[in-house]
Amino acid sequence: MTGVTWRDGVDEIERRRKIISVGVDVPQVGVLAFGLVDRGTNIIEVRPTTLCPLSCIYCSVNAGPRSTNRWAEFIDTPEALLPALEEVVRFKGVNDVEVHIDGMGEPGIYPYLVKLVRGAKAISGVSRVSMQTRLYMLSDDTLRELAQAGLDRINLSIDSLNPELAKRISGAPWYDINRVKELVARALELGINVIASPVWLPGINDDDIINIIKWAGENGLGRGELPPVLIQKYIPHKRGRRVRMRIMSWQGFWRRIKDMELELGVRLTATNDELNVHRAPQLPRPYKLGDNVKVRVISRGIIKGEFLGVILPLRNSAIYDRVITVIAGPHMEKILIGNQVKVRVIENNDNIYIGRLI
Repeated sequence: MTGVTWRDGVDEIERRRKIISVGVDVPQVGVLAFGLVDRGTNIIEVRPTTLCPLSCIYCSVNAGPRSTNRWAEFIDTPEALLPALEEVVRFKGVNDVEVHIDGMGEPGIYPYLVKLVRGAKAISGVSRVSMQTRLYMLSDDTLRELAQAGLDRINLSIDSLNPELAKRISGAPWYDINRVKELVARALELGINVIASPVWLPGINDDDIINIIKWAGENGLGRGELPPVLIQKYIPHKRGRRVRMRIMSWQGFWRRIKDMELELGVRLTATNDELNVHRAPQLPRPYKLGDNVKVRVISRGIIKGEFLGVILPLRNSAIYDRVITVIAGPHMEKILIGNQVKVRVIENNDNIYIGRLI
């Protein structure tokens, strides 16, 4: 595998799937693949891309070159994201919005990441910009530009400090955990806080979780403001990759977290107050379950057998305009795309819309 890099993973995806650029004519609310997700707090999730060069063995959204159920990928544009974000921040009416860049892909390979961070931080009412990333795909120069643009915190996806196990969990032979550690040190030097966010896979990385906690504490992650590590419980998802292992109960998980805090003398939990997370006005849901809506189908969806459509008529407002995932057989592609259809809304949780053809 000599000479193989993360760019080869992206190239493989581009050869196998349709890559769709999302422009200003597409609403930025309504799907999980791109745009904005509002869950009724002062945190707004910004999702710029679904592309990811890794194929993590536990990936809840089945991203990366080894994905077996995706047939399209999305790259959103700052010209579409930023005006919609500004409108949603204004709607929230609070002055401590956190913009969290995450999604169904790896934000570190998004080509307009610096522009997105700079634009988000410049919006009145945004107090913090954070990002979930494996970090490896960023360069020292890009980190410096992100710090200058106003990136406040990196939530670091990291599951092992053992080079071979890290490669196996990430599903990428080029992944170099030592390079990640170098980038963490650089980010902290630049004033970007870093919190390690490992997924605990019982029976696979138990000792590694301990090692990550020790490394994070010794190297100043969290900067004393927050815990250096916030551990995630592995949860198998319907469409994600599944790991054959014992699934911890939530009770058992939190009991073990408390035990590790006592054993290691490191705080591993944080309250909503410490994270500055609180309720804030949630975007209205303009369409109810069971509503029949007129939809202009614009593209494939991310999963085979899904299509994306714009609900009509548009009001030219991120507060009310929605994109919707339409469930239909892949053989319907040539019939659907570019045409208007009637769709019944079957899901609208957190303004994520799914519908079926009528």
